[in-house]
Amino acid sequence: MSETISPTFTFVKDGVLYFSRRIPSELKRHYTSPRIAYSLRTRSPKVAEARARRAADQLDEYWYHQRSQEKDLPGKHMLRLQRLTVVNRPGFAGE
Repeated sequence: MSETISPTFTFVKDGVLYFSRRIPSELKRHYTSPRIAYSLRTRSPKVAEARARRAADQLDEYWYHQRSQEKDLPGKHMLRLQRLTVVNRPGFAGE
C-alpha cells in the first residue's frame, strides 16, 4: 500500500492516522455531529487499516439495528422484544 494513500475511513494529520465516518442522514438525529472522527493512535497504515475496519464494522452493525427499529418492517409486530424486568424478592441485591 502506498504511503500517500490512506486506508478506507482514515485520514492523516501530523503523521497520525485518524478514523472518520459520515453519519447516514436518517441517523443524524441520534448524534451531535454529522461525522465521527477520532485518532487511531498510530502512524502505521497497516495498523490503522485494521482499527478503522473494526470501527466501521461496529458502526455498520449498530446502524443496521437502529434502522431496523425505526422502519416499518413486514411482520415487525411478530418480533420477540426482550425487556429487562426487575425482580423484587427479599434478599435481592439492591434492597
